[in-house]
Amino acid sequence: MHQNAQKSWIRIPQSLLETTRLSHAEALTLWRESIGALYDVRPFAGEDARFDFRAEAYHFGEIVLTAYRCTAQTFDRSRTRIGRDGFDHITLQFCLSGRHGRRDGPGGSEAGPGDLFIADLAQPQATGTTDFDSLNLTVPRRLLAPLLDAPDEQNLRRIPGAAPLTTLLRNHLIGLFKSAPMMSMREADAVVHPTLTLAAAVLNSETAVEDPTGLDPVVTAEIRRFLSENAASTTLTADQVAARFGISRRKLSYLLEPHGGFASCLREHRLYLAYNMLRDPAQRGTAIADVAQNCGFAWRTNFARTFRHRYGMTPQETRALAAQRLPAIRGNLSGRNMWEWIQMLR
Repeated sequence: MHQNAQKSWIRIPQSLLETTRLSHAEALTLWRESIGALYDVRPFAGEDARFDFRAEAYHFGEIVLTAYRCTAQTFDRSRTRIGRDGFDHITLQFCLSGRHGRRDGPGGSEAGPGDLFIADLAQPQATGTTDFDSLNLTVPRRLLAPLLDAPDEQNLRRIPGAAPLTTLLRNHLIGLFKSAPMMSMREADAVVHPTLTLAAAVLNSETAVEDPTGLDPVVTAEIRRFLSENAASTTLTADQVAARFGISRRKLSYLLEPHGGFASCLREHRLYLAYNMLRDPAQRGTAIADVAQNCGFAWRTNFARTFRHRYGMTPQETRALAAQRLPAIRGNLSGRNMWEWIQMLR
């Protein structure tokens, strides 16, 4: 049978985990064994307190849509964990009830009911929740990043739920979740691109708001995207970038001042490029000095010191952790839970 014809009648895979008949200890163990694929978690109430959760998900082929409610807890992803698991996904989480936010954030910065909270699994996280209920869209970076103005600056962002496009995306995901049990894989394939386009519109529109300082966020985003795409060039200068955008060097400095200035911004993009190269199995045979040079760094010693200051580990340690990475889960989706599905997204 033709693949498209098969997809027209095959239903979307569903996963369901819940603690209705489990003891407190069994519920917490099951939660840690499942979401433990992505996060280190700890209940706020302690190990002996009642812990409950219900987690349901649908696999749309290239994205995973999950809904879960659970007891108050902390979520952590460390540099070491990121280096070992190699996940490069972005999760867009709508809080339906309760609150979720970074533990070191200012008061009032947590996402509340209706708000959108973004988690970049390739960046460290230390967050906490009350008892809460959420709807989550998890996407491989390769699908969403090309649509974003600032793909590497989304981690732990909170976008107010009252914004028109945010409301539209929330209602779309709620409707998609409700319709998923009746949808075929062919219909799932058809809805992925429009969903990602809408998600990107939300993230981009909330970045490009009018800045009270008089800076132009649209031009700034374009400049930073240009720096990201050309970070490996060892000859890139502030004068060249200013000329590329038809502005003066003084204007360029003014636009990039909130991001540390031109040199700091360019260095950050080069470090991120090097970080990804060191984690790439295909680059395992490339010498550290060559990685540094290929990412625009002239001196290995300066590169190693700057890299460690930024990522909390040396280039060698980053590569060693990546070498310990477990193979990606492959094969049939049946019998797997939602977090194993997310592991399979590439």
